[in-house]
Amino acid sequence: VPCSSFAEGQQSWGNATLWRQEISDGLAVLLAVCASTLQSGNQLFLDLVGSPGSLKSTLCRGLLVSGHCVPVENMTKVISGYKKPGDDNKDCSFIARSNGKTWVTCEFDTLGQSPQYKELMSKARRIFDGEMTATYGNSDEDRVYSALRTPWIRASTPKMMDHDQSSMGDRFMRFILADPTESDKRDIARRALRSEREAIVETANCEAGSIVDPLTRKAQAMTGGYVDWLRANAEEKLSKLDVPEFAEDVCLDLAELSADLRARPHNYRKNSDSEPHECKELPTRLARQNIRLASCLAVVLNKFTIDSDILRIVRKVALDTASGHSLKMAQWLCSVNPHTGRLYQESGGLMGGTLETWTGMSRERLDAYLNFLRKIDVLELQHHKQMGNSWMLTKRVYDLYMRIQRGA
Repeated sequence: VPCSSFAEGQQSWGNATLWRQEISDGLAVLLAVCASTLQSGNQLFLDLVGSPGSLKSTLCRGLLVSGHCVPVENMTKVISGYKKPGDDNKDCSFIARSNGKTWVTCEFDTLGQSPQYKELMSKARRIFDGEMTATYGNSDEDRVYSALRTPWIRASTPKMMDHDQSSMGDRFMRFILADPTESDKRDIARRALRSEREAIVETANCEAGSIVDPLTRKAQAMTGGYVDWLRANAEEKLSKLDVPEFAEDVCLDLAELSADLRARPHNYRKNSDSEPHECKELPTRLARQNIRLASCLAVVLNKFTIDSDILRIVRKVALDTASGHSLKMAQWLCSVNPHTGRLYQESGGLMGGTLETWTGMSRERLDAYLNFLRKIDVLELQHHKQMGNSWMLTKRVYDLYMRIQRGA
């Protein structure tokens, strides 16, 4: 269904389900990834994370209504040496067929459990850079792919976050759909029940979209239409976009904080001969992705400048990308100590025993984690004569986190 306005598409989803701001922001981010597909520069790879039944797969199926998106689920290889005979030796590789399209994985669990997952992801990191090569022992011709444009959206439950690749420079940003309030859950379930009542009066005709209720089918059709509109108009809209300097500064701050807080210690055994290679990524790639996401969000939301509302969504993506123990520690240290009325950071920090209780980590694992954060200049150890040692954010990270909080 033709659609040229985010508000119009959002209204169709509001008719189909109990809509809320969290879902609206998530849909905008998904559409921004689609809008970015053919634009040069760094690509946007996104993980959409939410509890079962949080609408994430339903939203992704709306993207797949458009021919500019391609499903990626039970994939075994991205490159094949096979060429179709009699058809000018047509390249049958998935990467050749899907170049220029947005990859969409509606259920990541299927792909994540594949025996080929690690191999596929090693190739995906190269595809992110826009290039891929393959050499076959039974051919005198190498496969060389360049100028690849394949942004990737993967949707799944929080279990997806167990597949941490921060030590290899993770290409994926994250958007986490928070669970609704208890009062909203009942209304959401009631709306779903009524939609199901409308669905059962129809007979599925084995055609695409026939297994969902009419209102959801309309919303998905409009989403696919809006993807088509974005692909046709993104270049023109982006060329006229105003990017204020303060928006650049916010994107830089968020990139630096994400790089600091999503870094993880190298997982190695004590008795192993190998040494840990503990480091964090430079914020360069994240800064590129932040400004790209902000720009494409402006196109999706039909705006002519990157404003505070767009930066609010980018901030959420950046913090969701950094989610984990490190972010929680920063949040705790920058929260108010009820005994002093001051931030924990300003009233002595947090003891190791307190962090052990709050994180649920074992003492040995926590000590290794805290020492790693100290090495990468996120935390510092404060020595106290009477009360023992405590942990605090370094001044750099504390100032950075508070600056981001003030701009929220």
